[in-house]
Amino acid sequence: MSLTRRTLAAALPAAAFAATAAHAMTKLGQPKRPIVIAHRGASGLRPEHTESAYRLAVAQGADFIEPDLCLTKDGAMVIRHENEVGGTTDVASPPESDARKTTKVSGGETIEG
Repeated sequence: MSLTRRTLAAALPAAAFAATAAHAMTKLGQPKRPIVIAHRGASGLRPEHTESAYRLAVAQGADFIEPDLCLTKDGAMVIRHENEVGGTTDVASPPESDARKTTKVSGGETIEG
């Protein structure tokens, strides 16, 4: 996914908070420890970007959950890893979806779906 202004605007507050929290812990005299960021939740143990993956990551001590954010055509931010949803959904099954098949370029890669 290419970094857009909207994506960057969404990601920067979390990064700034993580840096501030680490600095505050050091100033308070507490032992400095690594900040644990769970990318897509506890994705090695649960399906990525699911509530159970996020809950398990928090239960395991993650300080932050870092989702993959994508923008829809209308500018809404959604959590999604793949650019093409055919691999994880049955979107191509209904005959009416044939008319929606398209080819796009994302991150320099041509994707059809």
